[in-house]
Amino acid sequence: MFIRYHLFYYAMGCLLLVLAQYFHPLFYIFLFLYVLWLIKNWDKRIVAFLFIILLMLYYRSITIHQLPTQITGTVIKTSEKYCYVQTNIGNVKLYHENDLHFQDEITASIEPLQINENSNDYAFNERNYLYGQKVFYKAQLKKLLQHSHHEGIYAYLQKRMANDETINDYQRLFIFGEKSEGITDDYQQLSQLSLVHLFALSGMHIHLLYSLLKGFLGYFFEERLVKGISYLSLAIYIFSIPMQISLYRAFFVLVLYDLLKKYFNELDILSLLVILSLFYNPYIIYNISFVFSYFIYFIVLLTRNLKYSSWFIYLSSVPLVLSLNAQIPLITYFMGYFLTPFIEFFYCLCCFSMLFPFLQSFLSMSIYLLKSLLHFLDWLNIFLVFSKPSLFFIIVFYILYFQMICQLELNKSIQKQVSIMIALFLSFSLYSQYKIYTEITMIDVGQGDCTLIRLPMNQGNVLIDTGGQKDYDLARGTIIPYLKSIGIQKLDYVYISHSDFDHCGALDSLKENFSIGQVIDKYEKTRTIGDMKVEMLKSSNEYMDENDQSLVMYVSLPYQKILFTGDASVHVEKDLYAQLTKYDVDILKVSHHGSQSATSSLLLQAIHPDIAMIGVKKNNMYHHPSISVIERLKRKNIEILRTDEDGMFHIRFYGKSRYIFR
Repeated sequence: MFIRYHLFYYAMGCLLLVLAQYFHPLFYIFLFLYVLWLIKNWDKRIVAFLFIILLMLYYRSITIHQLPTQITGTVIKTSEKYCYVQTNIGNVKLYHENDLHFQDEITASIEPLQINENSNDYAFNERNYLYGQKVFYKAQLKKLLQHSHHEGIYAYLQKRMANDETINDYQRLFIFGEKSEGITDDYQQLSQLSLVHLFALSGMHIHLLYSLLKGFLGYFFEERLVKGISYLSLAIYIFSIPMQISLYRAFFVLVLYDLLKKYFNELDILSLLVILSLFYNPYIIYNISFVFSYFIYFIVLLTRNLKYSSWFIYLSSVPLVLSLNAQIPLITYFMGYFLTPFIEFFYCLCCFSMLFPFLQSFLSMSIYLLKSLLHFLDWLNIFLVFSKPSLFFIIVFYILYFQMICQLELNKSIQKQVSIMIALFLSFSLYSQYKIYTEITMIDVGQGDCTLIRLPMNQGNVLIDTGGQKDYDLARGTIIPYLKSIGIQKLDYVYISHSDFDHCGALDSLKENFSIGQVIDKYEKTRTIGDMKVEMLKSSNEYMDENDQSLVMYVSLPYQKILFTGDASVHVEKDLYAQLTKYDVDILKVSHHGSQSATSSLLLQAIHPDIAMIGVKKNNMYHHPSISVIERLKRKNIEILRTDEDGMFHIRFYGKSRYIFR
């Protein structure tokens, strides 16, 4: 039979096609090689059937319409500031300040919004994230025209939850899979420790709940009826709460395998679910829950007869963890075993505390214990910091990984594969830490300045200004993730040009959450850092304006000279004119985000840069950069790099050669 025990081959073909279409064209080569291998080694009917499925999937398109100004739909997910609304044209992420709940029916007047484009390397990709959840639109609620609340099982369970905010937050996490603002810090720690999977609703929770139901119902009914009631109860629960991919996967594998095990094995059932998921939403490959849940379960099936199964399961997740966090927590492998029984007990306590409120006091103590344990693990843990892996690294890793599994299945030695994998990680570590080039990166922090100078061979990492936003933690949300993603574990120096919030607002959070050698925010004549020399220029005049108190820094690199001017105005430029004429300047960091108060014609007479860097927010209220400044720079044939148009950009130096990456 060309379906039974062969669904894996169809799923593999579908996955390669979707990866080629929506992730990277390189996977077309792998798909071509895979089809050739099937033609050579398997029944032609398999290849023909796969070809039909691939054609259907290839032409399966998702039409994205223009979002109207009024929508009607059902709330399918809620958060503090937004909800997802299922409408007849697709799912919409709707920002609001109303009291909306899961399964509410609404009609709303909205203002369509653009889904944010990535402006920084390795940053959170809103488009991929939303598309991965089948959300293709974003909007701001203007007026709620109609609103009807649905009193279903979700609402009933919600009413049974504790009044205490902390207990309620954890009950919602473990029962509904909802993350509230109250547990943001705890969830961040779990993510850093790579232990989120224990807290996400998944197969562990489904099997635990199924065992509890079977154990209880077994006292009253025969086994066949017990299974039926248990499956029905699980289905009612799962389809009455916001969609959780890992929960759906675990439920359908459990039920379908039990019903169809005479015809299909577990790998067939998993493969069928993969195919259906890809047809349902090809962008699901960007859904982290889908990737972890399906891939890790596939590895569980693949390695369950191997001696070191648990180690292989952990090892399989390493590239995924690196892709998310750019570091590997060494304690995770051991803590997974230690925490699993505790999490199972905690989950049961969350469930039973809704039936028996007196258990809430025990749940409160368990939450305190859990929080203390997380803080302790965070303090105890040691991270191996690399950088975010390239596609080449991931492909080579998994080739070696599956070779090891094949070798063990054949009772052969894996010493060669292990040696190559160790060499792969060592070379990856060296590549992450020791670059052969110097690089200047202007990070897009909106209306503000933040420039990273990375010296070759790990001589030093220097940040000039941090930017700052009142309603967003730039350090934790943008700067630190980027530093980790390129393998930087420590900033040797942070220079702060002056005290304006858009230049130093993220400093406190940066100091609290990242290793910093020294912060320099006052005048010093010179400092040498590896091959780089930082010289500060100072006028004899005193200035009342904070912008004019900016540190003006002349940075000398081998073959390249950069002038950083903070927010200094034309008054400072005039006072420093005589000094500036003595310096060669290749790159200018334009003062005050391109404001007309600076970067005068006099400055451009004193220095002759090739490149001008401007840190500025798109469509900012100050209308920076000034048209007059831009025209002035263009008249001098100076290449302009600006974060509002280019996003993050890099200027990389290999000796005398200079390359720009936007």
